[in-house]
Amino acid sequence: MRVAVLSYHGFERVKGGTELFTEQLRRAFPDLVTITFEDSGRRSLPVLDRLNLKEAWMGASIGRHFRKVAKNDDFDLILCNSTAGWWLSLFRPRAPMVNVFHYTSIGFAEGTLRGTPGFLPTRYLMPLLEKLTSFSKHNVAVSPKVQRELADRYGIRSQVIVNGVDVERFSPRERQEARRVLGIEHDGPLAIFVGRADHTKGFDLVREIASRREDLRVLCVTSSEVEGRNLIVRRNVPHDHMPLHYCAADLLLFPTHYEACSYTPFEAMACDVPVVTSRTGIFEDLEDDRAGVVVTTFEVEDYLSAIDDVLARERHPRAVVTERFSLERFAEQYREMAERLVKERSKR
Repeated sequence: MRVAVLSYHGFERVKGGTELFTEQLRRAFPDLVTITFEDSGRRSLPVLDRLNLKEAWMGASIGRHFRKVAKNDDFDLILCNSTAGWWLSLFRPRAPMVNVFHYTSIGFAEGTLRGTPGFLPTRYLMPLLEKLTSFSKHNVAVSPKVQRELADRYGIRSQVIVNGVDVERFSPRERQEARRVLGIEHDGPLAIFVGRADHTKGFDLVREIASRREDLRVLCVTSSEVEGRNLIVRRNVPHDHMPLHYCAADLLLFPTHYEACSYTPFEAMACDVPVVTSRTGIFEDLEDDRAGVVVTTFEVEDYLSAIDDVLARERHPRAVVTERFSLERFAEQYREMAERLVKERSKR
């Protein structure tokens, strides 16, 4: 089956969740062809960034470039990441199309951007583009949370296919050995935080937790410039090195304000590291205490209690991942969906 995916960037350029998702699609479609903004040969304009129109410009460039490519290369199925394929809703190719919603702008804006300059355009302009990009496509939500947001806020029906994790690459390793290799000379409890060190990801809580608990160290794997009491900072860690960092920790500290289906908790749990997390993303629906503790507030005291709870008993979250969130399950569901859509199109 010839499958193309339209995405803003490739994983070799941007090491983000959407780009990792695109790479993992190759498990389902080995000959996957990626079409990105860089392939179009265009450059975004700075004024578009200020007007919050960057994605609209990039999506149009990707769509026009894809139409040129498709003239000489027929595809059985076209996958689009978020709004990267909105142009194809206007100029529809013959092949069936799938739009994958990795989040919703309404959910993201209301969850993280209130009181910031980005709130109004993200809350009110981007949803128009998301609504347009859903037209003439089969829509996929990466979690039940995103499916609810699409239905309740946009009136868009969607199928849920939750992201997966490579349980062979992300697997348990002896904790003290991992700390030795990483040069971490701490024998007490160690939490790991992964992501941007900003309010969106709950880093203000992380910093406060670290400062208030003397026996705890927090390993911060981030691209941000940060420092603080009881923090161990490792910047710009390659993705291939992440399993070792997870395995060095006793728990993942994940107090994020909005997620749809983050890879970070999946990767940590696959390494048999439990999570202390806010109630967002998959943790709005996952009720399995093997995974860790879900905190329903953003109060420091509640996170400190949750950390005590996780450290007090043995948990094996890897079992949750292998049962429900493996990469094999992810690939199988995408293959099944693709085969069904191609078959339905052939009958028309």
